[in-house]
Amino acid sequence: MNKTKLFSVPAFLFALTISSCSPAIKTTGSWVNREKLPAEPIKSVFIIDFSDKMDVRGFLEEELAIAAQKKGLKAYKSIDVIGPVEMKYVAPVKDKFMKKLEALNCETIFSIALVNSTSETKYVQGASITAYTPYSYHTPPSNGSYYTGYDLNNVHGFGGYYTYAVSTMSSPGYYSTTNTYFLEAKMFDLKTEELLFSIQTEAKNPKDIAKSSKEYTETLMKDIKKLGLQKK
Repeated sequence: MNKTKLFSVPAFLFALTISSCSPAIKTTGSWVNREKLPAEPIKSVFIIDFSDKMDVRGFLEEELAIAAQKKGLKAYKSIDVIGPVEMKYVAPVKDKFMKKLEALNCETIFSIALVNSTSETKYVQGASITAYTPYSYHTPPSNGSYYTGYDLNNVHGFGGYYTYAVSTMSSPGYYSTTNTYFLEAKMFDLKTEELLFSIQTEAKNPKDIAKSSKEYTETLMKDIKKLGLQKK
């Protein structure tokens, strides 16, 4: 495998979207190259998020580093090793920081990339309980008080009007947009450059970077455990 392939992924943004929907992050696929897995447990990892948004890259790499450390791994973040530079400037200096990782005895590379995104807008039809029928005031009864079409039993009371008002409630239609992001996490052996495993994830309407990064990381850790890659 050519090392440059690892760093040729376009620098996409794991974007945040303001939405009324709850965040939904789920795994859509995974693969393990069991024949190439190291015989000994992995002890160190270099984490890199292919995003030119420093806040996205910072939050996600930090969450992943914390999770890796909890599993007993020594974690190196690209934002620390490479610095806060745009990904298009990484390739020319790739060999330099790869040598730095080797000097640090880093064993693996864990990369995150947003490989696709879609946006779908739908019109949600408004709802109503019943059709609106204007009420009218009628001829007063013998006691001189007026009553209306919506309040036959309680002439001037709020209760009767409340029942009428609720029965004619309606809500306007509106447009709802669903933003879906497809992310791929991969781990490579630094020495052999072999792909060890990959996990594909789908995220719908992530609300903010910090919370979404945490939820995404938690999803990845659960998947890694299910794949039998980490026992803790």
